[in-house]
Amino acid sequence: MLLIVQSLISGILIGGLYSIIAVGVTLNWGIMRVINLAHFSLSFLAAYLTYQFSIATGWDPFFSLVLTIPAFFVLGAALQWFFEKFEIAHFTSLLVTFGIFVILESIMREIWTADLRTLPIENVPYRTASLWIGSLALRIPHLGAFITAVVVSIATWLWLNRTYDGKALRALSQDRPVAGAFGINHRRLALMLGGISGVYAAIAGAFIAVIFVLRPDGATEFIGLIFAVVILGGLGNTAGAFGAGIIVGVAQSLTSATIGPGFSPLVTFSLLILVLLFRPQGLFVRRTS
Repeated sequence: MLLIVQSLISGILIGGLYSIIAVGVTLNWGIMRVINLAHFSLSFLAAYLTYQFSIATGWDPFFSLVLTIPAFFVLGAALQWFFEKFEIAHFTSLLVTFGIFVILESIMREIWTADLRTLPIENVPYRTASLWIGSLALRIPHLGAFITAVVVSIATWLWLNRTYDGKALRALSQDRPVAGAFGINHRRLALMLGGISGVYAAIAGAFIAVIFVLRPDGATEFIGLIFAVVILGGLGNTAGAFGAGIIVGVAQSLTSATIGPGFSPLVTFSLLILVLLFRPQGLFVRRTS
């Protein structure tokens, strides 16, 4: 029983990291109609830069966010400008961003080689630390990712639903020509959204650097998982992305603990297929007539 409860907690916490990545993907896909595979390689590029920063300075890796957040805001906005400039269509964006994904992966392999890299424990003394509640352990980095995911999800939801820019973006996702007729500047908003997605990639990258062992092709392991999270949560639904991230994390963790790690993808994608069959709009989106 203790193993089940511990696995449940671990799944909830790692689901927070999935949610941070998924929020950036679902914003691009659900609102701007861009299926951005490059978001995954950007997250790992941020992870490598976080690693390099910590190795070079000896400082805590999260201090790197002072540099990576503004840099990735600009990078995300530039990528979105590219999509807007060349009017790249919905599904064409999948092919274009796949090309960018491969280019970034090649750059990471060229700079950091294919060797496995991990932050030394003296730079991140809390990496293996846990907060104990009785016999249950909450790993500190995973707990930090979960708390950050809560903040990111709530802040993004409030921005989309309580501010003019957020409501304008939602209007653009419904009908861009009509929104433009009412004076909404879609280019400015698109650049803003791209920049914010880049910021989320930078934040996710910092946690990836702390929690995982880095390798240039590591982003490929996240693509299927995060797409499952985005689809389960509903396109453009940031709160849904958070909830779906927890569901996927728990499904993975419980399956690994009870059946075996090799069955985790089977359970995760079986769940995805069932949702696509019976609730194609996502678990957290109301069915529309």
